[in-house]
Amino acid sequence: METAPWRHFHHGDQEIIIDVNGGISINGTTTSPFPCEITFASMCDKGLVATWVDHELQLARMALLNLDEPVKKGISRAQLRLKRNSSMVEGSQWCHIIDAEPVALVAKEDMIVFALWSRGLYCIDSSSNEIWRLPLIELKGKSPPRSNEITSISIIKDEVIAWTKGGTYQRISLASGEVLQTEELGVECNIENVFAHDDSFLITSTDGWAWELLNDEITVARKLRGTIQHAVFDEDDWRIISWRDDLMLRGEMKTRTELGVQIIKESENWMVLDNQGNRSPHMG
Repeated sequence: METAPWRHFHHGDQEIIIDVNGGISINGTTTSPFPCEITFASMCDKGLVATWVDHELQLARMALLNLDEPVKKGISRAQLRLKRNSSMVEGSQWCHIIDAEPVALVAKEDMIVFALWSRGLYCIDSSSNEIWRLPLIELKGKSPPRSNEITSISIIKDEVIAWTKGGTYQRISLASGEVLQTEELGVECNIENVFAHDDSFLITSTDGWAWELLNDEITVARKLRGTIQHAVFDEDDWRIISWRDDLMLRGEMKTRTELGVQIIKESENWMVLDNQGNRSPHMG
């Protein structure tokens, strides 16, 4: 790849790679439908839903791309500067101008849940119809600045789990938006991301601490050399890439030459896609 990869997906027999500049590569052909980086992306029943953000121009878009059709080339960045308030993601099924920065997004089947900075949590269907919305999570007592900012969202079965930077998390009905439960991680933290597998969560903090949470209890705590770039649960343990380290949460660590981007399962093998676009075995 000419540009470093950022995310990898599969859609049917298509391999989709999004690069750090917002280019979308499908089976080796790269197209940029909008001249900004993609900050969040997830697959739903109708295709790829993503957010495009340009901090310099102070603009953001959310759009759905049907991957059964070729991705269309969008306008240039120079053209965007001239039409920043009207330009949309080219070839999208729907596209919205967002007036606050997206801070988290996840999709499952026909439901899309996302959070906007200083606004709250929103749920829409894949046709862009609003289902529900919730305000920011209210924290008890004094807390550091931005502690109530949502930093990660997961959809587990029929529930949404929304996490704040300060470690508060809520279980929310995916169908109605009813808050079912509010809990605290119970440790001092500045959460950067949360990886989920069924009822198990792997939480990474900006200071390198990682915790596994199972049934609302911390089962493992480990200090890493950096934050977790990506992690997957392999039915026995969490496989993790952190900076230039491959590791198992409960096991050993190995150093790799290039920065790991994402862990991918190919056949029965766990592979790491690195920032050069190459793949090599995890813990190899």
